Amino acid sequence: MKNKLIIIAVLLIAALSVLVLLFSGGYVVPVLMYHSIDYNDKMTKLSVSPEGFQRQMEFLYKHKYNVVTLDKITSYLEKKERIPPKTVAITFDDGYDNNYKYAYPVLKKYNLPAAIFVIVNKVDTPGYLTWAQIKEMSDSGIISIGSHTMAHLWLPDVAPDVLESEVKKSKKVLEEKIGGNVKYFCYPIGAHDRKVEDAVRDAGYSCAVATNPGKHQPNNDIYAIKRIKISRTSDNLFVFWFETSGIYTWVKEYRDE
Repeated sequence: MKNKLIIIAVLLIAALSVLVLLFSGGYVVPVLMYHSIDYNDKMTKLSVSPEGFQRQMEFLYKHKYNVVTLDKITSYLEKKERIPPKTVAITFDDGYDNNYKYAYPVLKKYNLPAAIFVIVNKVDTPGYLTWAQIKEMSDSGIISIGSHTMAHLWLPDVAPDVLESEVKKSKKVLEEKIGGNVKYFCYPIGAHDRKVEDAVRDAGYSCAVATNPGKHQPNNDIYAIKRIKISRTSDNLFVFWFETSGIYTWVKEYRDE
């Protein structure tokens, strides 16, 4: 009986997927948003257990997902190209040291690219990445390092000179430390407006990621790329599959409206 219900659920979601893709333009390329990979997953939605993360990455690998960089996502959106089925990108916010300890080895094992957004002022402090770890991951070719600002402030409310420092200075510091170009930006707490987007664009970033700003936000804005928060509920691989289906964002936006 349980297996029958699972099969029915899969068929219903598959049918919904087809309807959404054909008639609503609701497909949103899944950009996965992780924070901590640690054993606090029962206490906070910002954590995923190392075992859960391992299963999710194995799922992507075994089911031949098209795991791409944010460069590729940006290219799809800018050129309005047809995005291949099962395309996803992987991102991490804040720059926790557990990303290096638990996530990085798994990503290397399956050769899955990812981006880690670093809060510059947190580097080399307890619980966060060191400059040596950041440099190693950047040099690996697996991890792209992006800016999560200097101090993780609510950018729409800061003074113009502070906004410039948070956006431009963080890029400059990161580029000096890794010896390469930093192309990606992540808005702290997903907060942004036109002024903040313009500052990010003017600073020379090729794209920026948000959280999920809602259906009022275009799906193809490369300076407000929508993402899906991955939490302990995604330990269930059926849930994870749905989240990576390309219609989860659309469903969530209309459910929350």
